[in-house]
Amino acid sequence: PAALLAASRLMADPWAGSRTFAALLAAVTFGAGAAALRAHFVAQDELRREASRRVGVEAGDNPFYLATMTLVDLAVTVAVVIAAAGLLVAVVEGIVARRRAYAALVATGVPRGTLARSIAWQSVLPAVPAILLALAVGTLVARGLFGDATSGSYTSLVCDAGERLCSDPATRERYSRIVEVPATHRVPDVPLEHLALLGAGALAAVLVTVAVGLLFLRSSIPVEELRAT
Repeated sequence: PAALLAASRLMADPWAGSRTFAALLAAVTFGAGAAALRAHFVAQDELRREASRRVGVEAGDNPFYLATMTLVDLAVTVAVVIAAAGLLVAVVEGIVARRRAYAALVATGVPRGTLARSIAWQSVLPAVPAILLALAVGTLVARGLFGDATSGSYTSLVCDAGERLCSDPATRERYSRIVEVPATHRVPDVPLEHLALLGAGALAAVLVTVAVGLLFLRSSIPVEELRAT
């Protein structure tokens, strides 16, 4: 019964989900793009390290871009929380706006628990495919914009002797050699872990807001709503 009630409501207003989840899906899409961009920076850093090893130099960490992406992830988390607050308002407004219809169902014998489950189904059913689609779109857009990680070809003068011999112009040329580093590219990994955390967090936000919204169900649908005025 709960699934049938939710399906009938979604059929009556199929675009309700798109209006309710707009802000949440925007945050998820942006977060997925940020996760794909982080994977691009990781692949670019690995190419830099590999090129440095070819010329005999051990490259250090360059955490600037990854630290920046951590701030972006924090901003996405805040955006998801704000979107969840808007979703909570939409759920409560929907319950209040349809209180007479819910009161009529209760009066005909429909348990309040069935109504609560129908409202949960009505919110979760469109949210799951929408979140998956937002994750895919954000990832594909970021991959299309930034592409593969690349490193251009270049030559480097490497001195194989100690620091004293290499710093002396008279002996440096004797121990020096030219190393050619070819151009390389690497396909960034799909950030499955970040995408899974983002999708699970968005879905958890939907479930929490629905659970909080259902607290207003009992107080919003008294049978007295059916009295004619």
